[in-house]
Amino acid sequence: MQVCTTSFFASMIKSQSKISKSVLSALLIIILAAIPSIASAQNSTIKQVKNKCITALKKNDTESFVSTFSNPVDISLPNKENSYSKTQAKVLMKKFLSENKTKSFKLKQSGKSTGGSEFIIASLITDKGVKYQIYLLFTLSNGEAHVHLVEFELEEE
Repeated sequence: MQVCTTSFFASMIKSQSKISKSVLSALLIIILAAIPSIASAQNSTIKQVKNKCITALKKNDTESFVSTFSNPVDISLPNKENSYSKTQAKVLMKKFLSENKTKSFKLKQSGKSTGGSEFIIASLITDKGVKYQIYLLFTLSNGEAHVHLVEFELEEE
């Protein structure tokens, strides 16, 4: 009788370990499947980058604005137009925005372009009364949103 009881318990332990292994395997699969979702949730969305740029331009916050740029980024200002590294863009935009401090900023239009990119068009008036129309193009690269194009165009009155 003791042998039967021992083998009964041994078979119960084996079946429980099979169940536990199955549960653990299923749990591991669920966790591994969720990792890409968690990782992509950490990446910035175009909407987040748009909002960050709008806030930065309203506050004349060059650091926040430039932190959203792709590398390289295309920049067009009234007297210069080129593709710049993020480091060069930071220097250029810091100088430009320090000479053209924001008095008012108004979003005119926001939309989607071809290929999944998005844009905003805005009006910026400086503390010196100079009016610019701003165009920003946002793209996704490796699941991360960035500003790909910055354009400050003088508005004629």
